[in-house]
Amino acid sequence: MIDRVAVERIAISCRRGLSELYGRSSSMFADFPRGACGPATEIVGRLLKEQLGYDGMYVCGDGHPKLSANQTHAWFEVGNVLIDITYDQFEGAALSGWLFTRDTGWHAQFENIQRRNGFCMPLGYPCYPHDGYRAALKSLHAA
Repeated sequence: MIDRVAVERIAISCRRGLSELYGRSSSMFADFPRGACGPATEIVGRLLKEQLGYDGMYVCGDGHPKLSANQTHAWFEVGNVLIDITYDQFEGAALSGWLFTRDTGWHAQFENIQRRNGFCMPLGYPCYPHDGYRAALKSLHAA
């Protein structure tokens, strides 16, 4: 059984921490949430594993009817819970909150969805977003 309250706490902390990096030119989160769904999703997955012991799926979708042809998007799934802290970069997503039910609503409209187990650790990620991880962890511990 997934503890949605605990998952939401992680999502909110990640969102708040990564938002603090907005405008920092040295960070890949300088324009957060725009263009940051992949790295943000990796951080969400890592914190879910480290803090709650939850294994999940990194999900990437393309071919959404409300996005341009070359736009992709990423989110994380644990059980039937979908965590997406960057959907608001897209106009018209019409979502609220950071947790959703898997395979429903706006996310279910992606034509092509690819899933892979877990998240990438720093050794498997040449340009790992260390600043984002630290900011999200700091926000989590401050909550």
